[in-house]
Amino acid sequence: MEKKQILQQALMQLNSAISKKKSLASSENLFSLSKQASRDKTTITLNGNNIGSNIELAFNVMVQTWAPQKDINTLISQIKAMPTKTILFADFINPVMAEKFRQRSVAFVDCTGNISIKSKQLDLYIKGKKPARIRSKRVRGRAFNAAGLKLIFAVFNEPRFLHASYRDISNKINIALGSVGPVIDDLYASGYILDDGERRLVNKKRLFERWVDGYLEKLRPKQLMDCYTCSDTSDGKSWWQKADPVKFQGLWGGEVIIAKSTPFMQPETISLYFTSDTKHKEFAEFYGLQKDDEGEICVYNRFWSPIFAGNNNIDGLNPMIIYADIVDTINPGSWDVAKTFYGEAVAQLLRD
Repeated sequence: MEKKQILQQALMQLNSAISKKKSLASSENLFSLSKQASRDKTTITLNGNNIGSNIELAFNVMVQTWAPQKDINTLISQIKAMPTKTILFADFINPVMAEKFRQRSVAFVDCTGNISIKSKQLDLYIKGKKPARIRSKRVRGRAFNAAGLKLIFAVFNEPRFLHASYRDISNKINIALGSVGPVIDDLYASGYILDDGERRLVNKKRLFERWVDGYLEKLRPKQLMDCYTCSDTSDGKSWWQKADPVKFQGLWGGEVIIAKSTPFMQPETISLYFTSDTKHKEFAEFYGLQKDDEGEICVYNRFWSPIFAGNNNIDGLNPMIIYADIVDTINPGSWDVAKTFYGEAVAQLLRD
């Protein structure tokens, strides 16, 4: 649900509840918005009028989409840190959260009519109302677009990002700030993030499998820089057995990493990862690679940063990328090869 919708529906619920409590004929304009929220702010000023004699209330409003899945302690801390009295507007507040908010003197209103306002002028508490169709309207699938796949990769390797601010996630992972919230919300909705006092990934094996599919179908193709071919087998060795991409600030993909450690395997396709277009072209020229859009040697932009790639790397490459590269090969046994040689490295990431 969009924030504008939450503002309108929660305000309507608040006015209706107060009207009933005060036995007023109309619920219009009991509370009214004194200014519109700007693009960068989720707070507005709320003034209460005509509730009764000598009663006037003023709040700043914090709008929170899909509040039940947020870290409640963090949310309470944010509200308490506000310089002026604040009320939470949300799409839904479940009974457990309602009790915690009430105990901590946090005022709230949701779109289903759950309300808590406790002051000298007004004491109103309603909980237990259930949402009708709010959840069903949520857009799903954001977690597995390009931005979501980058975020999932980062969180697998650095779980601390689950506790970082959205702005910090955006800056460190290099995705749009507006993409972070929808991705996190979709991971909650899909059952991949659990918040039981500490936010963490769950159902990791299923999430990893979905990430591999999404990475190969959506993210990696967008990182493609160039494709090449090479027929050099001088000295009885293939070109990749002599080449060293590290000298050009590059990394081998999973196919060569596997082949180098397994004498009986020959890579049918080869992936390489570079951060510099110039360096990858110098590498290609140095080793005599011929540009070919249908070539078996594909060079990709290394989208990840050492900041979130984790420490569990193999020959400089993250095991998640190695695993995906191997799975994408033509060899039907590639899944088994990936599991045999690097299953343990991936398994460490999948442990709860």
